[in-house]
Amino acid sequence: MSIHIRRGDIAQNPTTLAVHGLCSIDYYKNAIRYITNIVESPSFYIFSDDMEWVKKNLKIDHPCYFIDHNKGKDSYNDMRLMSLCKHNIIANSTFSWWGAWLNVNKNKIVVAPNKWFEAQINSSDIIPETWIRL
Repeated sequence: MSIHIRRGDIAQNPTTLAVHGLCSIDYYKNAIRYITNIVESPSFYIFSDDMEWVKKNLKIDHPCYFIDHNKGKDSYNDMRLMSLCKHNIIANSTFSWWGAWLNVNKNKIVVAPNKWFEAQINSSDIIPETWIRL
């Protein structure tokens, strides 16, 4: 199970934050709760551009592995690894969207944020119908 938490440049730039917004900690807690009610004994592989924030704010009562070694020109490996997980919890980020989209598991569960943008932008066609919006 992958969890992607995007913060970095969005959290640092007020203009970008006003348009894109960030997924709340409650979103991630609800997504984890949703998954743990369906998947038996899940393990979570966590990907983020702000791992310090993640470790401080996200507490999970299941095995967790923090994947933070793919930097710079190796960043694509995070997307590749997310696509290899059985299931995905994604951020409002095209990076994690592609990680989930490229996941070939026919029984995958993808949890996506119900609100994709902070600004009033129509995002009704971004999330496939088979994905869960929370």
